[in-house]
Amino acid sequence: MMQSTTQQPKTISTFRCKAARRLIQRHLRRTNAAADDAFLDEQITIAEDERTARAKADPNNPFRHAVDTAHTKPSNCPSILQCGRNFSHSIQNTINQLWRTVSDNTKRVRFAKQAQLRIFHKTNLPITVTYDSGADGHYISETDRRQAGLPILRRSTKQVGVANGNISRGQHVTELPIPALSKQAKQADTFPDFPHSLMSVGKTADDGMVSIFTHDCLTVFKEDDVLITCKDKPILIGVRDARGRYRIPLVQSSTGTWQPRRPSKKAQSILRQANSVYDLPNTEEAIKWMHAVCGFPVKSTWLKAVQAGGWPLLAVKSIQKYYPETTETSKGHMSQTRKNVRPTKPKPFETINSDSLRGKKLRDVYSKVYDVRETIFSDQTGRFPTRSLSGNQYVMVLVEIDSSCILVEPMKSRKDAKI
Repeated sequence: MMQSTTQQPKTISTFRCKAARRLIQRHLRRTNAAADDAFLDEQITIAEDERTARAKADPNNPFRHAVDTAHTKPSNCPSILQCGRNFSHSIQNTINQLWRTVSDNTKRVRFAKQAQLRIFHKTNLPITVTYDSGADGHYISETDRRQAGLPILRRSTKQVGVANGNISRGQHVTELPIPALSKQAKQADTFPDFPHSLMSVGKTADDGMVSIFTHDCLTVFKEDDVLITCKDKPILIGVRDARGRYRIPLVQSSTGTWQPRRPSKKAQSILRQANSVYDLPNTEEAIKWMHAVCGFPVKSTWLKAVQAGGWPLLAVKSIQKYYPETTETSKGHMSQTRKNVRPTKPKPFETINSDSLRGKKLRDVYSKVYDVRETIFSDQTGRFPTRSLSGNQYVMVLVEIDSSCILVEPMKSRKDAKI
């Protein structure tokens, strides 16, 4: 047997009805105001157009007469004196421009007087060399030397063994166009049967250069300009043999003779200079760094030391603005009793020889009563590491004996006025 259920309509509150009515009324007022403004603008434009057309059609209108007179009146030519002044000004400007061009050596953007068209083909690629770690010298093909226009210094006596087992003889000695290298490191030998040019990594390293290889590029720096820091131990370790080639053992051994080199004294001095306060990004980080270097001092003590002089990198305003609230400062300056000041073990009870006492020995008990009424004990804790939202840093604990009540009160400081 099926039972039919009727869905009751949802009731809307009176507040929502009033809010919807107010929203509709507000929208209607805005729409009517926008329509009125558009109508007024259109009527004003039509009236101005009619007034302008009526004024143009009336020949006796004074405004039209003034405009026609200004249009038909010939312009006054400048006098002879004014023409002379204009000519002298133009000559002076030309002389000033010529003087700036001759005396100023600053390179500026200049536009060509005529349009020039240059066409680049895909075949006009730059002349490249292969940066080879297996080559013990710079070997340039004779074709690349001619295309690059490298000079011929003398005949070459170099003989090189190639991969196919043959021996290739050099033809000329040339010089690479790399000004950063020394004269000896620039010298290269040319070979007529080499299809590609080779540049030696080892010869460049002997000249005080450091080569950095990545998965998509190569960069070469001077050794004094590079500081390499590693997070972990190297994966591969190799050495350079007597012929200048780099060799890596096929099986790496942690107990072998090839171990990572320790940095030299010069490299260690550079590493020590890396922690410089001048390299920090902003003043706030510099203040934090100096605060840690000084041993996390209290703000008042640090300000007194800076005001006394001898701190060229610190200013009182910077410390007051960026003083860091660190946990180390609070832990190092909490009011606590030092350890090992006095012994904490209880003293043993003294035993009295009762044989020397006169009279009869009795078991008497003596007692003394202390009145602790109207007595309060208090204690102030040390400074908490974190400041509360209301600025409190200390807690004062009070114990009232008569009522056995324990009271706790936060404080901003431990001065007498606050207590």
